[in-house]
Amino acid sequence: MSAGKRTLTQILIGVGAGVATAAACVFLLGITWPLGVGIGAVFGIGCGMFMAPYAPSKLEIESGATPITVEDSLTAVNQRVTAMDGAMRRLSSRPLWTGTRVDEQINALLGRLRSMTQLPEIRQRTQIDGDVHMLYVLATDYLPTIVNHAIENDRMHTAFSGTGSRKQVEQNVHALEDQLVILSEVMDRIETDVVRGKTQSIQEHAAFLKLRFEQAGTNSVLDLKQPLE
Repeated sequence: MSAGKRTLTQILIGVGAGVATAAACVFLLGITWPLGVGIGAVFGIGCGMFMAPYAPSKLEIESGATPITVEDSLTAVNQRVTAMDGAMRRLSSRPLWTGTRVDEQINALLGRLRSMTQLPEIRQRTQIDGDVHMLYVLATDYLPTIVNHAIENDRMHTAFSGTGSRKQVEQNVHALEDQLVILSEVMDRIETDVVRGKTQSIQEHAAFLKLRFEQAGTNSVLDLKQPLE
């Protein structure tokens, strides 16, 4: 459901609750209609606010020891995907995201990451190779960093009232789209490796990322040196 539809639903729920409460006060409890309408209005506003989406908290970026087994790496990927999925469910229902593809791009990448961790061709690898490590980096560093930037811009968009400042926030969010496209291309490379029965080193993935960001001419919010080196 889009943010606009969610907002309309919340308004309708609030109005409906307010009307029902006012009617109950007047016809069932015998309260005078001005007071009953007032009670209904307060109750309706409260319901609307209760149903309104709230901003998620920022995600923690992985800073602990890197897993030493494929199983531990994939478990960490799934845990972080679950955390990001929860954050995105709250974030994508808020007004800022009606005019951007960022939430859709992130959700698509989360689904692809989760699917990759279930593939026997990945799970049966005997040691952490470049593809497995890249999946780990995407889930524990790169994507959480982008999600956190989205959360921060959403907070500013809610706090600011000026047209110019809100416009700048919206531009910040749109700038994330190109970076998510590049991360999606990394996933394409890993999927191609699975199909071909091969893998690439983490250095090859790092070189590809560096090249693509240079070609795109976009300022990355990601630290492309760490944790790949």
